[in-house]
Amino acid sequence: MTTPGGGGDKVTYLPYAQSEPALKRVLSNVFTKVMAIPSLDDKRYLADNAIAYVFVPTLSTDSSSDSAFTWPPTRFTVTLDCRAVDASGALVWQQRVTGEGRAEFSEFKHDRGLAGWRAIQDAFQKLQGAIRTASELR
Repeated sequence: MTTPGGGGDKVTYLPYAQSEPALKRVLSNVFTKVMAIPSLDDKRYLADNAIAYVFVPTLSTDSSSDSAFTWPPTRFTVTLDCRAVDASGALVWQQRVTGEGRAEFSEFKHDRGLAGWRAIQDAFQKLQGAIRTASELR
């Protein structure tokens, strides 16, 4: 994905690869057994492993910088649409959360993705809260 940075620059990154560990951690904090599945269409794998829910995230992002001279974003937003389906593929639950992250130059001069990491963390903390309170997932 590519989002705006400062001074008209653009920032390119891999949000799914970078957020997969966060999703696994969130689900592990709520459920006793969490695993990645090879395919949503592999019904046999789902049945053989007694998988009750499959969580499917969709990410969208936006970013900007307060400075025309600083290309790393100082503000980053992650919108996380997550749906849970059962083994038959029927929708059981769906939620949208938005995470926001900010970082000033003095903070991100050694970590240019800091605002993005903060936004991802915020979004997944909100997702965890939504999953914990979802009556559909009990």
